[in-house]
Amino acid sequence: MLKAISLSHHYSGDTLFAGVDLVLGAGDRFGLVGPNGAGKSTLLRILTGRLKPASGHVRLAPGTRLGWFAQQVPDPDATVGRFLAAGLGELDPVRTRLTELEQALARGEDVLTEYGRVQDRWTALHGWTAENRLAEVRERLDLAHLPDEALLREVSGGEQARLTLAQVLLDTPDLLILDEPTNHLDAEGIAWLGDWLAGFSGGLLVVSHDRAFLDRTVTRVLELDGIHDELQTYEGGYTAYREEKARRWHRLLLDYEAQEKDRTRWEADIARTREQAAGVEQTVRSGPGADKIRRYAKKVAKKAKARERRLRRQMESLRWLDQPQTRPVLALAFPQEATPDEVVVRTSGLTLCRAGRTLLDGADLTVYGGDRILLTGVNGAGKTTLLRALAGDEPTGGAIEAPAGVSLLPQTHDDLRRPTTVLDFFRSRVPVYAEDAEQLLDGYLFDADQWDAPLRTLSAGELRRLLLAVMVNSQARVLLLDEPTNYLDFDSLDVIEAALREFRGTLITVTHDAYFAAAVGHTRHWHLAGGKLLEQ
Repeated sequence: MLKAISLSHHYSGDTLFAGVDLVLGAGDRFGLVGPNGAGKSTLLRILTGRLKPASGHVRLAPGTRLGWFAQQVPDPDATVGRFLAAGLGELDPVRTRLTELEQALARGEDVLTEYGRVQDRWTALHGWTAENRLAEVRERLDLAHLPDEALLREVSGGEQARLTLAQVLLDTPDLLILDEPTNHLDAEGIAWLGDWLAGFSGGLLVVSHDRAFLDRTVTRVLELDGIHDELQTYEGGYTAYREEKARRWHRLLLDYEAQEKDRTRWEADIARTREQAAGVEQTVRSGPGADKIRRYAKKVAKKAKARERRLRRQMESLRWLDQPQTRPVLALAFPQEATPDEVVVRTSGLTLCRAGRTLLDGADLTVYGGDRILLTGVNGAGKTTLLRALAGDEPTGGAIEAPAGVSLLPQTHDDLRRPTTVLDFFRSRVPVYAEDAEQLLDGYLFDADQWDAPLRTLSAGELRRLLLAVMVNSQARVLLLDEPTNYLDFDSLDVIEAALREFRGTLITVTHDAYFAAAVGHTRHWHLAGGKLLEQ
């Protein structure tokens, strides 16, 4: 269905990937993984024709219907009903025209011939299934409560994402390319999507950091690891991929002598390139083309720096896998042992309402030091509203006491796109010496090259990792985490899970990631449904 040949692309002078070959046919189930910034979304945009590659080309088989999902904002002026109906493809205008002709016939107009022709097409397209398909996808993706006449600008960002996914699935594509489809889905929605994809007969390429979802839906993992230019291929789902990746790295470590030779060659090449670039920049001061030559020299120097960073990342990964104790320690700036009988959060008659709906009705809650609470419920049940209330938002009714201090990780953090540097932001919230801050940041995968990087240049995953590093090392003893795994890559998840296991305060976590919930652990389980918070 789709064939990609020798694709390459670059960003800021650094190679994202090169020599990428990919063949995707009916029944193929591929997962695309890699660290944030490695080029996964860029590769998907090239495969779907949204972006032109630096080299290579993509061919789509004639007649193939491509379904493409990404976290994008749809037309804000469209209505929910029309937006979803557009996902029916040709069937949508046929249904509309059939309704118009039926009304014309009722008025006595002579349109019987056209009516018969349109009805034949409606039958060929299985038009009688349209309403059931629309109803099922709305129910399963938690969209049934949205009125058809509601404008997309009036619904939440999560609802917009689910509407976009619903439209893609309704279009009955032959080939699906999905970029983080489980974001904004609850556990039931993720389970339904997994079942739907299991019965999908076409080809699938999906980017996801949901490890359980990958185990369930893919049979091959493709990785852009940020080190190699080419795609790395692994058979099986997420679990098989991690096991095989560890085996491959171990085989590389056994060949240590060759590895050292390769490292020496890389370092010599990098040093030579940097010296040449510096020499050109110093000697070329004026004359024809001097500005152009200096700009080129700066690009070469920047590329050398990028290669040096990639080499260091590779060597650290190899060393950490072989000798785990060499990974930077996830030390906590303010380690505090929780007191189990201490009340850190208490509510009395807590009532929360939104848009005329009662989400929580008169709840009396008590949270003790060291509690690790998993908060579940379907989308729209009020989980985020509850966390915000515990963090300080005014409730509809009742009282909240949080004497221990509360810190909230929200689902989105667009307000952090600032010129403030990573190090300054961290130290403004975690009062430690610069050297200690650097050591702490290193443990959260922020190396020296990123300490002075402005927040506005960080990816969504890097921002989330930074916020979690701040929260775990802050003096707050109660952390409220709203979908903490959103935007995090696998390496970041490993680090954050390890940090939260070491955290000795209180956690209240909303997550649909089963791997994360198990890795961090919980001692209590709250389930929010029908205005009641049930302890399970």
